[in-house]
Amino acid sequence: MTSSNAGKFTRPVLLGAMIGALGLALAPAAHAGKPLIDLGPKTAKAADPIEFAAGDDLSKLGSGLVWQNEKGGVKGLKQVVIASFQVEFVTNASAASTGSSLQQSKVSYTLSGPSQQDMQAITDAYYAKFVEELAATGVTVIPLQDAVGRSPGLQRLMNMAKPAPYIRGGANRSGFYSPPGYKFYFTPLDGRAKGMGDTMTTTGSQVPEEMAMKELDAGILGVRMVVDFAEIEARGRGVLGMRPPTARVKSKANVALLPVDTQLWVLTPQAKSTYMDLGHRQRYALTSPIVMPDSILSADDTTTKGSKVSDGVASAIGVLAGVGGQKTRTYQVTVDPVAWSKDVSAAMDEVGKVMIARFNADR
Repeated sequence: MTSSNAGKFTRPVLLGAMIGALGLALAPAAHAGKPLIDLGPKTAKAADPIEFAAGDDLSKLGSGLVWQNEKGGVKGLKQVVIASFQVEFVTNASAASTGSSLQQSKVSYTLSGPSQQDMQAITDAYYAKFVEELAATGVTVIPLQDAVGRSPGLQRLMNMAKPAPYIRGGANRSGFYSPPGYKFYFTPLDGRAKGMGDTMTTTGSQVPEEMAMKELDAGILGVRMVVDFAEIEARGRGVLGMRPPTARVKSKANVALLPVDTQLWVLTPQAKSTYMDLGHRQRYALTSPIVMPDSILSADDTTTKGSKVSDGVASAIGVLAGVGGQKTRTYQVTVDPVAWSKDVSAAMDEVGKVMIARFNADR
């Protein structure tokens, strides 16, 4: 995206078709599921994607870019401690669909290009910028180590947290990165938590966080950014639990800052605690996927060792479907590490600025 394109956010993404006997399909991924029982609008709803490149100004999109669960939770807040700051980079993604005759379609993606050092550098640089921009609003940001020395609650929280970076998963694999001095933990209503070990941290973090909030007389603030590189949508069971007649998986390569889970939250006494969202948190969540196609160099079908994209085309679209047997496809998505780092860093900064502005207005 050139500078002359800045501001033209909602545009068709340049996509290359993966052509073959399986056919073609455009597959918008579902980023937020509808709850079985609706107990109120306590989670953000995903909106249409927004195309982005470094230099674009997301503040022009207005209030619709960020959802919040309430407005009065941070009123009068004077100081905060950032207890959780994490950037999740998805490096492997996979999904499978099983049809009524037990036929299966499975698609797996692997990210190639960026190193762990690149991801840590992005995290560290964004943390420094975030703290500077937050402090510029007039709120006092208590350094984490100072806060830990004054708060048994924060000491307890850090003792139960995991060292960062925290690499988790196999076929679906992510690295969770935090700046130096920080550890990693999940929180209640965290859509990125999976498995018993993660669930234990989500429920265990609530009590020490609230202890720290009272001990420090400060808001406990958390930041989560989620950077993905592939959209995969697998056809699942129907409403009555019936398998679909045909196993079907739709997918495409797409570097994106994910909605809903990308958010800023603040724990305060005034914020409401509900059955759906424990812990007195006011949340500011991204509503639209921020897609960044410019850094993708190729999306290769490594099952057949054949490239499924034309020269200069930045994304792959595919549909894997079958009526019998098992079909499996694996893809390697290669990005330019420099362009990828530049776009991801800029997108996080733009989204963070919008969230901080909303937080400051609510104070």
